[in-house]
Amino acid sequence: MRSSNEAKLAAVVAVITVGFVLIDIWWSRTSNISLDPGSWIEFAKIMALLGVLFLVMKAIERRLAADASRPGRTISYAAESIRWLIINAAMFIPLGFASIYFMYMAAATDRPLMDQPLAVIDGMIGFRWRAFLELTNNYPAVAKTLVFAYHALGPQMPVMFILLAFADRLRLTEFMAMLAVSSALTAAGMAMVPAAGAYAYFQPLASDFSNFTAHAGVWHLAELMKIRSGQPFSLLVTHAEGMVTFPSYHTALGIMITYALRRLPAIAWPVGALNAIMVVSTLPEGGHHLIDVVAGAAVGALSISAVWVAQDVYRSVDAASAQSLREVN
Repeated sequence: MRSSNEAKLAAVVAVITVGFVLIDIWWSRTSNISLDPGSWIEFAKIMALLGVLFLVMKAIERRLAADASRPGRTISYAAESIRWLIINAAMFIPLGFASIYFMYMAAATDRPLMDQPLAVIDGMIGFRWRAFLELTNNYPAVAKTLVFAYHALGPQMPVMFILLAFADRLRLTEFMAMLAVSSALTAAGMAMVPAAGAYAYFQPLASDFSNFTAHAGVWHLAELMKIRSGQPFSLLVTHAEGMVTFPSYHTALGIMITYALRRLPAIAWPVGALNAIMVVSTLPEGGHHLIDVVAGAAVGALSISAVWVAQDVYRSVDAASAQSLREVN
């Protein structure tokens, strides 16, 4: 049953990945963004390595299938867990490549940036980005904590993948499905609402964010302006910058990672606390408008709900099928 559930969740990832690929092929005919040939080479290298590692782990499992000793069972379980990790990584890489290419093409629009309306919405709900930046920057310890939390999200992904591969494989594939759904929602959001971020809009002085990193919120700006110029741009996917401003994908990821670890409470609680701080950090360190964060939280919640509903539908279909078989027999 568990492997059947994993296969169904993997199908969600596959469908969304294929959707990205088809849109990428169609859009690339008129876009100024092309894929650097090196992207294909890097993709092939990664997938080939995953393939070799998969075969090695499978061979270890077969070799130790009849070994009932504790060391044999331990090594066999580790090989099986690593194999599941590889399977999910093999889903993650194509999804990542296809979605990154889409997001670069979506960012390469000549439509006006929407930072002013986003800032106006923030003001309407009582949030003043400049005042918040000043407040957090005035307390170096607070600023350093926010910087740490923001950049801690990156290492969380591989650590979480490894933990779930060994502790709860279904949750790992469930996370992959949430990642695929959230990528689709985020891609749609950024395509509809192009933006450069709060730093680009408000243009604070370096002294205004002296306790944050030197390129807080603007590390993507030079590349964004380059691809928006309409000039030909060759994208090496492995060197891509994060182009998403609206919605905040950091926020969505933080919510989904915490949810994916829910069966491991000793880890989920501290990770949840860290990611709560990280969500706050998306404003002064990530350079997001508050409405970006609200939208990112909605993406995370909708992705979790969509995968939960999909699993519920799968269970209902399986139950109906089983009932039909019993009636026939």
